[in-house]
Amino acid sequence: MATLDSLTVSDIPAAHEDEIPRPSSQLAGLNRLNDLDQLNQVVGLVSPLFGFVPNIR
Repeated sequence: MATLDSLTVSDIPAAHEDEIPRPSSQLAGLNRLNDLDQLNQVVGLVSPLFGFVPNIR
């Protein structure tokens, strides 16, 4: 992943490298979205036990 990150900014001037999102940070964001979806599925399963209304998409 570090190699892919370095290739992303290889042709960018050093002053502007911080403006380019790295693939590793983008993938980390996608992993967090996946975690939220899994949490939503669990809450949907147990919400009837606690009287909660499941999240409607």
